[in-house]
Amino acid sequence: MTSKEKIQQEIEQTLLCLDGVKRAEANPFLFTRIKARMAKKDSAWERTFSFISRPAIALAIVLLVMAVNGWALLGSDSNDNAGVNGDSANVSELANEYNVVASVDNYDYENMPNE
Repeated sequence: MTSKEKIQQEIEQTLLCLDGVKRAEANPFLFTRIKARMAKKDSAWERTFSFISRPAIALAIVLLVMAVNGWALLGSDSNDNAGVNGDSANVSELANEYNVVASVDNYDYENMPNE
């Protein structure tokens, strides 16, 4: 057999295999479901979430949140440091008002009772 005859024989075998193939059938209710889905009106929430879930919009939102966080962390005024001293004064006033001992220097470690 020559190579052309061999190729022709392979083609014939392939075509004979295709004789028994039937047409693929879809689910009988598929067309009905497709039409119902197309006719269905999306709610406002579904439209909103479908818009937000787009990759470009989601990336823009993430970058915006990161920018706001960076601005909040790095953007500080000189007035912010004055608030720290005021807070420590408030803590001291509260400690004095409620008789809270702020240090452990008054505790006598040498005369501790043995357990």
